[in-house]
Amino acid sequence: MTVQILRATGPKPVGEQNGGFSWTVPLNAAPTREWLKFFNTPDESGSVCMPSLVSIHHRDLVFPAREDQITEWMESIDLWIATANARVAAAEERRGQTLELQERGAEAAKTRLLEADKYRSL
Repeated sequence: MTVQILRATGPKPVGEQNGGFSWTVPLNAAPTREWLKFFNTPDESGSVCMPSLVSIHHRDLVFPAREDQITEWMESIDLWIATANARVAAAEERRGQTLELQERGAEAAKTRLLEADKYRSL
């Protein structure tokens, strides 16, 4: 099971640019490619907060924002993180179910083959 990605702390300003700051938010673990794909494709969009504006550097999210936007950014980031975690868990569950079905099918085929072998002595 993949580690669930969470924010380790709140945002920290790391540099000033264009009337705002670059902010960094540390994560508890480095995200996987699958997680990043889900993080970058949220269900809703339409505000100044977009995952395409977030850079991910190992275990840090980095994004530009003015101070008056930071609450909205953090709410959006928390939502994107939760959504990505849920989608990764669902994908893992589907993969597990598929593997289980494949294993059952292989076992059933093996059993049928053994049962059919009873005619060997004819």
